[in-house]
Amino acid sequence: MNQKILFKSLIILLIIFTGCAKNRTPEISIVIGDKIGTPSIYGVDKITAVLDAKKIRYEKAATLDEAKGNSIIYLYSGNNDAQVTALLNNNDELPQVPEALSVQKTNRQDKTVWVVRGYDDRGLMYALLDIADRISWAKDKNSPLSEVKETTEKPDVKTRSISIYTMNRAYWESRFYDEAYWDKYLDMLAKNRFNSLLIIFGYENGGFLAPCYPYFFNVDGFPDVKMGEITPEEQQKNLDALNRLIEMAHEHGILFSVGIWDHIYRGGVQRGGIPETASETEKLKSVLVAGLNEDNLIPYTLKALEEFVNKVHGLDGIQFRMHNESGLRRSEMGTFWYDVFKKMTEVSPNLRFDLRAKELPESVIQSAVNLKLNFRIDTKYWMEQAGLPFHPTHINRENQSERRHGYADMLFYPKEYDMFWRLWTGGTMRILLWGDPEYARRFSASTHLYDGEGFEVNEPLATKMEAQPHDEKPFELLNKKYQYYDYEFERYWYFFKIFGRIGYDPETPPEVFQKEFELRFGEKAAPIVKKALEKASEVLPRIVASCIPYSGFPTTRGWPEKQRLGDLPQYALAEGSDIQQFASFDAEAKLLIDGGETAKIKPSQTSLRFKQISVEINQLVEESEQAVGNNKSKEFVSTMTDLRILSNLALYHSRRIPAAVSYRIFKQTHDVSALDEAIKYEKNAIEAWKQIVDAASDVYTSDIKMGVKEAEFEGIDHRLTGHWKDELSYLETGLENLNTERENYQPQGTIVTAPKYKEAALPYNSSLFQIEHTPVTEAVKGKSIKIEVKATAANGIKWVRLRYRNVNQTQDYQSMDMQPTGEENTYSATVLPENFNPKWDFMYFIEIMDNNGNGTIYPYLDKDTPYVFTKLIRK
Repeated sequence: MNQKILFKSLIILLIIFTGCAKNRTPEISIVIGDKIGTPSIYGVDKITAVLDAKKIRYEKAATLDEAKGNSIIYLYSGNNDAQVTALLNNNDELPQVPEALSVQKTNRQDKTVWVVRGYDDRGLMYALLDIADRISWAKDKNSPLSEVKETTEKPDVKTRSISIYTMNRAYWESRFYDEAYWDKYLDMLAKNRFNSLLIIFGYENGGFLAPCYPYFFNVDGFPDVKMGEITPEEQQKNLDALNRLIEMAHEHGILFSVGIWDHIYRGGVQRGGIPETASETEKLKSVLVAGLNEDNLIPYTLKALEEFVNKVHGLDGIQFRMHNESGLRRSEMGTFWYDVFKKMTEVSPNLRFDLRAKELPESVIQSAVNLKLNFRIDTKYWMEQAGLPFHPTHINRENQSERRHGYADMLFYPKEYDMFWRLWTGGTMRILLWGDPEYARRFSASTHLYDGEGFEVNEPLATKMEAQPHDEKPFELLNKKYQYYDYEFERYWYFFKIFGRIGYDPETPPEVFQKEFELRFGEKAAPIVKKALEKASEVLPRIVASCIPYSGFPTTRGWPEKQRLGDLPQYALAEGSDIQQFASFDAEAKLLIDGGETAKIKPSQTSLRFKQISVEINQLVEESEQAVGNNKSKEFVSTMTDLRILSNLALYHSRRIPAAVSYRIFKQTHDVSALDEAIKYEKNAIEAWKQIVDAASDVYTSDIKMGVKEAEFEGIDHRLTGHWKDELSYLETGLENLNTERENYQPQGTIVTAPKYKEAALPYNSSLFQIEHTPVTEAVKGKSIKIEVKATAANGIKWVRLRYRNVNQTQDYQSMDMQPTGEENTYSATVLPENFNPKWDFMYFIEIMDNNGNGTIYPYLDKDTPYVFTKLIRK
């Protein structure tokens, strides 16, 4: 056979083989009807991408009859599909609520059919994205759907939102114009079932986007109002980028809102800590909006807003900053907001508006109500930090008299608006890895208060480059040799997964989380790394709740991941941020000096809990490293670094708490021996901080710029740049100052012999008590509320007290002794209707003391929301 004949024969064989390959039965048929929209198509694309990557044959078909695959995925969005009815024999389990989904397995003509449905397009997309993940988990190529499970799901929390700040122009624009960045970012949100994205224009950023309108367009009739030297071409680029971002968000099933937080720039807090030097002020000219003043503020804003909602296509909502930090003077607010509300009801009546609650006057709310504005009120959940996963039992006194954070007095009836809860994670989880599913479950459940509409959390790295020059190149968080991602946000995949998936469904199957750890760390190490990260995630919220000084309240000042939280005399004055659950350092010092008792968690107990957490993290880190062996990826090294930092941060506070209590003993007794004790404990705390520095090593950049370089607030110098090693030098200087105080101390007044700090035996006293209580969750308006509890303790019960108030944070708790009922170990108290205001619902908790001076608060905060809400029936 000559070469030409051989060549032709090979070509014929190749054609025959290729034809046979094309005609081979596909493994999977994806039947796509004509009623699915863009988000569902996106979900289908994710499935086909996984199938392509695994080289699994599939086809897309329009009908079941056309499907040739061995297995069939039948998609449908909505209701009333005859095929679904026939396939499921009228056994339709799809919940009839937005975003609900069902995946049901059946058979048709000896083929397995997976009926995948969504109440709407977003619900169907969620189901498809989950199936794509599960196909990727399958180990047997011949059974690609082996990990797919039947499920029926519906959202627990209606709105699950991520917010992004635009504090620094260079950092913002490095992302704003990068479509590949947003494609990955929105993939992350959609996969984890976040359904809302908020981009915040304004907020302590040196006048950038204050207001935002000239960044996108000029307004006819106001030729002098413009931003720096921005050109029409640049404005159009910005407008096009914003509209494209909204389009991409919608393609991923995500609602898109903007926060307009600055309405006019007047310096002060709006400057965001940027130094007020001539050179820095000159630099700001490129971002400042000129030509806006008190005379044209309202007419310009009204026309600019109208143009904004017309030019920014598909906008789903606007969040307004309402108070003086937006640049408005209090005298301007009433007229300004009335006119804005009126204009918006005329030009965009269906657009949703979020009104920030901080210092929001009731008169402004009533303007929105009277004008029938489509609005809800957005408020801080736990100051501007992430505390424990419940609304604080008692907020800081400094914020109690006004609507500054929390729900204040706004949860009254008859109800005139919905509430939306904003957890400022950006002040607490800025750079370190975080993920605690139990925290997310409890937090999500708490957002149902007042039939809440949902929650918003800040993205990790939220304040990156805040207070830095607007033209400065953004820093890279990890040094080059430790980077393992394309974009830094990818490092925080567990944060997104925890809040998004659990916010959607508190009972999300464990494998959704576990499989991702296996992919990243291997099957052997995965469960250990997961447990270690979850344990370490207890540290920061507990610091915020029990140790943080009030000066750390703002996101732009407090940073518990990196700050020592002041020198010891300042740290020792802290009350924490739930002053009803946690006793202060000063209070424990007084108890040691004078005797007495408290049901609150003492600092010594918190110290013990931090020590325990540190030990537990260290053990899990060691086990993780043994499980991984020599296969330490960059992500593993980075993760262990963060866990060690958090372990030693817990150890630092466990050691500094005794220093703080001892120092307060010294200040109350004037006994210098207590100062000696404080110095001893402070030295131990500094040793723990040195271990933080060692743990961070060279993994992190040496200058982490997350805010102001230095600013004084409430008596403490705050630094949101630098590195843990910089804080170490301040700690050492503080120790020198303590030694100087000791050397120069001249006692004044009466000296009382100081008791020594006493270590706690238990982190919680709950194990000392046996308590039975049926919560009173409903009561009739105008009627008394009777509360009973059964309580025993090994040391006997000394007293039982009821603490109660309205669901109104401006009020303090009232106290009532609970009396024995005659039934064994049972106590009761009755609150008369004249002792609480039916304008608000009612809430209570129970304090119990045994005969040895051990107290507790019930319900227990480590297990549940530490109080009970009682809904008043008002009909």
